[in-house]
Amino acid sequence: MAMTGLRPRESALHFDRAGLDEYDVGGVDFPDEFDDVPSVITVVGRHRARENQDLSGEYVRITNFHGRPAYRKAGTRTCIRYWSIADRWLIDREGLQESDTCNAYAEQGGARHPACEHLVWRVWESRHKQHVRDPEMLVTACPASIQIVGRAPGRENFALNGTYKLIGLHQGKVAYQKEGEKHCIRYWALGDRWLLDLEGLRDVDLCNAFADAHGGMHPGTRGLSWYVWDTSRGKHVLDSTLQSIVAPPVVELVGRESPKENVAMNGTYHLVGLFCGRPAYMKADGTGHAIRYWPREDRWLIDLDGLRDIDLCNAYAEAVVGVEHPGDLQLVWHVWETSRGKHLTDPAVRTFTAPHWVTISGRDPYKENAAMNGEYDLVDVVEGRPAYKKVDADHVIRYWPCEDRWVIDLEAGFQGGDVANAYADAKGAEHPGNTELLWYVWETSRGCHVADEDLIAEGQFMDYVDWSKVPGATRSRDA
Repeated sequence: MAMTGLRPRESALHFDRAGLDEYDVGGVDFPDEFDDVPSVITVVGRHRARENQDLSGEYVRITNFHGRPAYRKAGTRTCIRYWSIADRWLIDREGLQESDTCNAYAEQGGARHPACEHLVWRVWESRHKQHVRDPEMLVTACPASIQIVGRAPGRENFALNGTYKLIGLHQGKVAYQKEGEKHCIRYWALGDRWLLDLEGLRDVDLCNAFADAHGGMHPGTRGLSWYVWDTSRGKHVLDSTLQSIVAPPVVELVGRESPKENVAMNGTYHLVGLFCGRPAYMKADGTGHAIRYWPREDRWLIDLDGLRDIDLCNAYAEAVVGVEHPGDLQLVWHVWETSRGKHLTDPAVRTFTAPHWVTISGRDPYKENAAMNGEYDLVDVVEGRPAYKKVDADHVIRYWPCEDRWVIDLEAGFQGGDVANAYADAKGAEHPGNTELLWYVWETSRGCHVADEDLIAEGQFMDYVDWSKVPGATRSRDA
């Protein structure tokens, strides 16, 4: 590829459009007949030691194909698509193609979408030279994670709090487990109950806490009442503060610029529980700054005075239909200006969910552009997506919407346009800390960007907060 562009530089070049997704159809309206199908589904249960285990993950609806909804795994070409000729759902790492070749399939069985838990998937295994039935593999519309919050610090079974991730089925319904722990949420069919069990997945009715399922599909269903084991009383006792919630554990707020009023609202907010029926978030630095829902006006409020039952706030945003938490880039924030005596729209203020850090690793230190290795901090939203920068350098990771690509820029910062030291086709990845992304790095000797399969971008979210160690947190949450 010949050198073109406004400002050529030693180790970067304008990238071309080769390899862009031919079916990138963001913003397309889907036919009304499929309005009720899930927009996000998850593949789980394939054992990590078996072939094609990398089919697991979250898939987002992108279009319709052969008359049914089609889904793509973020950062990849891997799709779940319908094949009308054989009346099957296919999982195909080659994307939307007119072929019956696939890595896994399930007989359609009348399903309008692939996230039906009665479907039985058969996965390709090379040593058998055929697709082999895998009863553990599941495609579901149930949430990929559940947050357990509210068990008071110092109380028995405080360890129940935390993030539980979807791992598969147990006794016919979805099961969740903490990463690196035995702690799980599992279904007990005999009593139609969800059990919180610190001893892991097992087929007994012993547990640390339970809630009557009432036929619900997953343990994040609203309105569950949790009973927690109390050794002193020898029974499970209702804990009205313990809640299972479908919401991100962390919401990031950026964009309020100094010297404007209320710049202190910037920062990281952690889930503390439900407030007025919606997830509520608070900073873990002892300030008490909170984001909460105000149902009377259907608004999200940023309140630097904490969680309180009042309509006074430092900023507000009208709630978006279908979004149950404040971590959404669609929200438009209006911030209080004392000099004007009212809230004024600040389009730079954004709330969203994304890794707090992204680490780039794997670029050979003896190769060109090895300086891109290192840790990048979340600093802003650029072109509608999270943007990252190294603390001690001008190296950045940013989104370039014209080609739907994530870009690593070592020289021009957030103003570099389509010139990049490295890029990866986003393929639906909402942030660059997705290990599925394939990065292409500029090599002067070749005169083009070259795929580097050793280069990995990995996102890291803020850790779960132990609120017992946050000054004033208990008072603010109980207010």
